[in-house]
Amino acid sequence: MKQHADGFASSSKSPPKETCEMSSQEFIARINALIPSPNEEASKNLLDFGNSLWLRLKEDLYNTFSFISRHFTPDTLQGVYDLSGIANKGMLPWEMIGAAIYLQTNTPVQEIEEDSWDYFVGFTAPEAPDKISSLALCTVHENGCAAQFYTRHFGRFDPLELLYNATARSVYNGVTITEAIQQFDCNMEIRHPWETAVILDPEPKMVEKLTQLMPDSPIIAAHINLDADSGTVATEINPLWEKLRDELDELSHGQQQKTSEKKRSSKRSHQMER
Repeated sequence: MKQHADGFASSSKSPPKETCEMSSQEFIARINALIPSPNEEASKNLLDFGNSLWLRLKEDLYNTFSFISRHFTPDTLQGVYDLSGIANKGMLPWEMIGAAIYLQTNTPVQEIEEDSWDYFVGFTAPEAPDKISSLALCTVHENGCAAQFYTRHFGRFDPLELLYNATARSVYNGVTITEAIQQFDCNMEIRHPWETAVILDPEPKMVEKLTQLMPDSPIIAAHINLDADSGTVATEINPLWEKLRDELDELSHGQQQKTSEKKRSSKRSHQMER
């Protein structure tokens, strides 16, 4: 994990530009309610870190802890909290997600290589506390060989369209379909820089760990198989991810109903007063 001179983790990623800010009291209360075994010192250190780099960092940290709590085990959540709560060594949201993946696959954070910390920048901070994972494994089959990748954009692109475009580009540029498939973004345009790629270049350790997590964690939404030889795509949805998605949809629907009922009640009260 890279560090500033003040000890805080750093990244080349630009900070969010939102202007609303979570209060310090609200941040501490939400974090303590979420973590299995919170402690005053760690939560205070997290608050200090949340106030250090950009306006909405506290909210981004809380959203990330909430994301981790739904996609990983309580032990992993506690482990990320303990690491993030060390004074002057706070982790940024994308580093927290990367650390959670390593912790749940029984790899001590101390064994994470510097290059891997740099690679975590691809895990963007969840935009809301109820955000669901859009990570998916991708296997490209071509000429009897299989290449393993993953995407951060499951549900935001059509895998068959990607395969079709990659096939056309491979003919035009004289490259393999496997090579061409790595060159597109979600809009099916040639991507630049690499963070916008719909299919990320193979990072063997990360692909291995995500594959290991799929049977036991909803962090992996699906496994997409793109067969370049037959021009077909098959997608295997992770049942754990599907279950979490349905639970979040039901919760969101219930909250919308409560909001609508509250508005109707307020409107009736206003009419009676008139």
